[in-house]
Amino acid sequence: MKDLALKEDLIHSIKLLDDKLSKRKIELDPKGYFLIKLDPLRNELILEHYLNNIDSKGRAIDPESGKPIGCKTKRPNQPSNIFRGKSAKEVGIQISEGHYPFPISRLDHAIYIGRELQRAEQCLKMGEEYIQD
Repeated sequence: MKDLALKEDLIHSIKLLDDKLSKRKIELDPKGYFLIKLDPLRNELILEHYLNNIDSKGRAIDPESGKPIGCKTKRPNQPSNIFRGKSAKEVGIQISEGHYPFPISRLDHAIYIGRELQRAEQCLKMGEEYIQD
């Protein structure tokens, strides 16, 4: 019983830390952003890459409209590239060891995408809904 309580405390403390870290200021990747989706019928992860520009305030700007792209903005634009794979590793290799030019330029962005792909893979395996952080 004591081990279970310690594990629950650990899980809670990690969640609090992650929630705090998610609120920090980040710089956007000038090469664009990714949306991660699941295709349960094909048992695949889908990683869509979208281009954007970054304005002087550090906001992502739609290259066609010139308007800021918000987290909840409906995006009429199409992905510049779509990567698919059965695992986080397979998709990660496509964007980091695939054909140049690579669609990612910032180390923090690469680490974030790796974490999110791993979470998405776990959701796919468990048949759960995936929501990108």
